[in-house]
Amino acid sequence: MSKFMFKVAPQNPELGSVTPYTIKSKCNYLRRHFDRIEKVYQEETEELWKDCQAEQERTKDHEDDSEHDYSYSDALREIEFISLRMHRYSAILASYAYLENSMSKLCTKYHDSMDLPLKPAEVTGDGIVKFKLYLERLAKIDFQAVNKQWSHLCTLNLIRNCVVHADGDANLIKQSRKLIDIINSSKELSFIEEQLIMMDASYIHSTIDTIESFLLHLFKIGR
Repeated sequence: MSKFMFKVAPQNPELGSVTPYTIKSKCNYLRRHFDRIEKVYQEETEELWKDCQAEQERTKDHEDDSEHDYSYSDALREIEFISLRMHRYSAILASYAYLENSMSKLCTKYHDSMDLPLKPAEVTGDGIVKFKLYLERLAKIDFQAVNKQWSHLCTLNLIRNCVVHADGDANLIKQSRKLIDIINSSKELSFIEEQLIMMDASYIHSTIDTIESFLLHLFKIGR
């Protein structure tokens, strides 16, 4: 065997450093995975809807619904109220985790390269808010050009916290009124069964797009 071996790059881009290539690769993986699962539920929903219509036609002349098979409509409701919600919550958590991990890595990178007086772990705060503070105050990263993206990510942070700590019930978190107002004013966010957060597929896509452009900006401006 030759002593000269090529170094194999990690298949998962989040294992490496934060670069334009890894940012775009990871965001593309997030999109493709999400779309793949969405397609499965969409196709299943279409088939169940046909079954519901066929069952409705079969029993339309019956005197009562004693022979009506409700299993198709029950399965439809399960997808709408449970399965899709769980799937989209998973997409939110995966996207946020990548964002937070990437910001943490960038903080460490700038701490080492700029010999900053504080380590990221020594700054008070939590999650992406803490890392933004570090990048802004210590690494002197200008966030003005991505204020719109940051606003979206702050909402993402609230939703993520609600999913993690309250299983999506907006009534059970500390900033309940703030999150409820945000959701009520959004076209891509809504509530199902009182105060359980639900998001359209378009919100997941816009979130991944926002994370991608935000991280690319942080990389570019910090070079």
